[in-house]
Amino acid sequence: MNLHEGEADFVILHPRFGIMVVEVKGGHVYYDQRTMRWERHGARHEMKDPFVQAAKNMHALEATAKERYFKNELPFVRGYCAVFPDCEWTGTAPPGAVNANLFAASDLSKLGTRIEALYRAFDRRKDHTPLLTSVLDGLMKTLTCEFKLTPALWREIEQQERILFRFTEDQLLLLNFLNQHRRAAVQGVAGSGKTQLALAKARQFADKGKRVLLLCYNRMLADWLAEQVAEQKDRITAINYHRMALEWCGRAKVAFPAGGQDEAFWSTSAARLFENAIERLDSDRFDAVVVDEGQDFHESWWDSVEWLNRDLSDGPLYVFYDPAQQLQHQTPQRLPQLGTPYHLPTNCRNTKQISDFCAKAIGHAITVKPGQPEGRPPTIRIASNEQAQKAQVAACLDEWLSGSSGLSCKQIAILSAQPLSRSSLRHSASIGRWRVTDDLEEWRAGKAVLHTTLRRFKGMEADAVIVHDIPKVEPTPNESQFSAKHLYVACSRAKHLLCLLSYEEFVVH
Repeated sequence: MNLHEGEADFVILHPRFGIMVVEVKGGHVYYDQRTMRWERHGARHEMKDPFVQAAKNMHALEATAKERYFKNELPFVRGYCAVFPDCEWTGTAPPGAVNANLFAASDLSKLGTRIEALYRAFDRRKDHTPLLTSVLDGLMKTLTCEFKLTPALWREIEQQERILFRFTEDQLLLLNFLNQHRRAAVQGVAGSGKTQLALAKARQFADKGKRVLLLCYNRMLADWLAEQVAEQKDRITAINYHRMALEWCGRAKVAFPAGGQDEAFWSTSAARLFENAIERLDSDRFDAVVVDEGQDFHESWWDSVEWLNRDLSDGPLYVFYDPAQQLQHQTPQRLPQLGTPYHLPTNCRNTKQISDFCAKAIGHAITVKPGQPEGRPPTIRIASNEQAQKAQVAACLDEWLSGSSGLSCKQIAILSAQPLSRSSLRHSASIGRWRVTDDLEEWRAGKAVLHTTLRRFKGMEADAVIVHDIPKVEPTPNESQFSAKHLYVACSRAKHLLCLLSYEEFVVH
């Protein structure tokens, strides 16, 4: 396809006749009859023939009319003219012009009458009746367009992500300050870069030749951490506490009671069995231990964590934690003897709108960096039953994945506030047009949108998050109820876009 530049100064649409293309040439204009050239005053700059321009533009409109609306004969008048508002003319009209379509300064006062007469001169229709409404509609579609620019959501996120990535990288400078400390506790708000710091510290230990354990609570986070350190898997073991206890007890021939996977078992007996296994597998201990999600470790687990250090008395140990994200137990938090915690009060992962929303959820301020992207405000939608919840999730996916939004499946996570067995999306392989999965690897490959629970996704993040099945938010809940703390954890997983689907109205102060 060849592109040609062109424009019409004016196009007149007359409801009785049709369209008239008007080319206007202001200033002092000359026509050289010998060379048949048009020129402007001054340096005698050559210019395009105004009648040829007008005729070309008229034919271009004819072609557009046929392409957009009229398929066969065009049932309206088409004409063109040139206007010279600062000149008068004498003699014979130049090629392409006649007296009827050449207007000078003295014609301006009666231009309307002259234009209508010109329409009649161009009219070749058998009847001269006014144009049908359908023809006028077609002409309007020809002369106008439905072109609309909408912000590209993927581009907006891409630009925000560059800023947030730089902020997170800046947080890693804290490790330079901590290098002289063999043991440390680092307390940070959600989005302050704790997991990235834990990763960096594990790599730092490994680069010094140490064999490192990178330990966390959530299995999904452990799988992700293992991917990040795959190139150093001979020196760094990334695993969650439950799986490690089970594996080590299996290798050490320490029997776990059948069906002993309930919370009470893991809070008490499991740690003692794990300690027995560590004692039997003494040679497998580590040179350094780094713990992420430390707030969810039960106080009975810390002895086993300490025992995993080859140096039992003072082995390198770093613990990263956020008390506001403690969901797994209601007991008071107790960490190993690591000295005064270092604080990370600044969010550098989420947009300002999402960070502010998280701060309201837990009732205390969260600082952000100067220049933090503002982002879009979180949306709260009420869906009072399971069918409505599913419909709203589908609508949100359509909004983010379709058309100009351009997000990919691997950027979106759907988090249920309920166990998956009770979720409104249970047993769903697809939501509307979109595939969903609970498999981290499939999600990260961009084959489907992730659907899991907020508990399983804790410690993880996604560009866009939908939290659904939100029940009544209890101010002082027991362990099984949904609280503002759960809301804080869920919302802080979203870096750029957040949609909350609740069964009833709730207010975040």
